[in-house]
Amino acid sequence: MTCLLISALVVSSMRGFSRFPASSRSSEARSNLKWAFASERSFFAEKDTFSVVINEIGFSPERGNRYLYAFSSEGELLEPGKPPIGHVGVKPDSSRHPHVDVAALERAIPDALWDDVGITGTCPECSITIVAAGNIDDDDTIDVWSISTKDRTIDGTPVTAGTPWHHVDDTAK
Repeated sequence: MTCLLISALVVSSMRGFSRFPASSRSSEARSNLKWAFASERSFFAEKDTFSVVINEIGFSPERGNRYLYAFSSEGELLEPGKPPIGHVGVKPDSSRHPHVDVAALERAIPDALWDDVGITGTCPECSITIVAAGNIDDDDTIDVWSISTKDRTIDGTPVTAGTPWHHVDDTAK
């Protein structure tokens, strides 16, 4: 009986442990979205406008990124390691994650969110919304996050500007 109890505890602990790495990987999206937000705010302070062009604001995730980051729903996404000239976002790093289907990541972003990605309004009375999508545990569910320079209400919840919002949780079981 004691062996069965210990086995059950070990299996239960391992299940919790196996979820930890996947959920900790989503911290990549949160931290990079906060960096993108801060970069946009800094750019806006200097230019009175936002930019969807990542090299203009200095956004370039570290190699090995698992997420697609899009500052606009239109335009080319950068393959990590290539020169970031004129791109409106970054693809996941295919050299570290060759199995990632970028088209599937884009399809997983809800249409209403895609409609909001990019610059809205006329600057200086404008805002920008940025999205991140990644498959962090190699299942069919895609993790989707966003951040905006405007206050938003999402699913009835007020979300203040600069707060990453988790639209779809890839780690939820």
